[in-house]
Amino acid sequence: MFGVILGFGSAIAFACNAIITRRGVLRTSSNYIANISILTGPVFSFIVLSMTGELAHVGQFPWKAYMFLALSGIIHFAFGRTWAYKSIQLIGANRSNVVTSLSPVASITLAVIVLGETVNLLMLCGIICSLSSPFITLCNERTVACAPVPGSAYGKEVDRRTLSLGMLYGAGAALFWGSSFIFIKLGLASGGTPIAGSMIAYTAASIAIIPSLVKPENKKEMLSADRKSLKIALLVGLTTNIAQLLRYLALQYGSVILVTAAIRTTPLGILLLSFIFNRQHESFSKWVLLSNALLIVGTIMILYA
Repeated sequence: MFGVILGFGSAIAFACNAIITRRGVLRTSSNYIANISILTGPVFSFIVLSMTGELAHVGQFPWKAYMFLALSGIIHFAFGRTWAYKSIQLIGANRSNVVTSLSPVASITLAVIVLGETVNLLMLCGIICSLSSPFITLCNERTVACAPVPGSAYGKEVDRRTLSLGMLYGAGAALFWGSSFIFIKLGLASGGTPIAGSMIAYTAASIAIIPSLVKPENKKEMLSADRKSLKIALLVGLTTNIAQLLRYLALQYGSVILVTAAIRTTPLGILLLSFIFNRQHESFSKWVLLSNALLIVGTIMILYA
């Protein structure tokens, strides 16, 4: 039960992160937001470790724990976050969430194969219900004939190609995120701890993105971004760091399936916060709302199975 409660806390933090990220990518590139947020991870984790007195334990884990936790960071942060933020930039948080929220399908599938967890009939119905949601948006969402001018911000109106590309990035993020849950669980089971594991994961991800930072276009953007863009990127990093820390703690105390289901209540929070803060930049079409409703229903089925 404690793991599920932590999972719900993580869901709230993730919803806040999606809304702030949407604001950020309206000003600058998704790569900039993702890179800054990833680089804040080791610093945040180091501070938390110092406050909890666990810093001395970082060098005492078995090698398998380091390997699994590092892989979880590279997969989830370096790949998953970059793809997810690109999806948000292209099609908005509401539409992107419809497909990134499929990450539980990957998590549950791998949990059954790798960890030996079980899926009953109600869980299977929940998975099918969730899988149907992105196809409803992709097939029925209204699009415009002309693509946005290169370099301009994407808003409610998107062309068919942009919608498909955004959904594709979201699907990739879902696969990366869903896979990372298994590596976190394996890392914790191998002797790692949640907070130290978060630092190891973020450090590995930060090292993994270094080659992209030296590219001329990324280097120029990192050095020339205005102060407000930097503040938003740092806030994105803070909210996602809190969400990830709660996620690691949740996985320490609960099963992958239950924690995954609790965290996937995020769509409800994203819809509510989008309506309050980003209404002019988001789609609230009946198809997007229906898709999110199916995600929530599917999550409830899995949670109470």
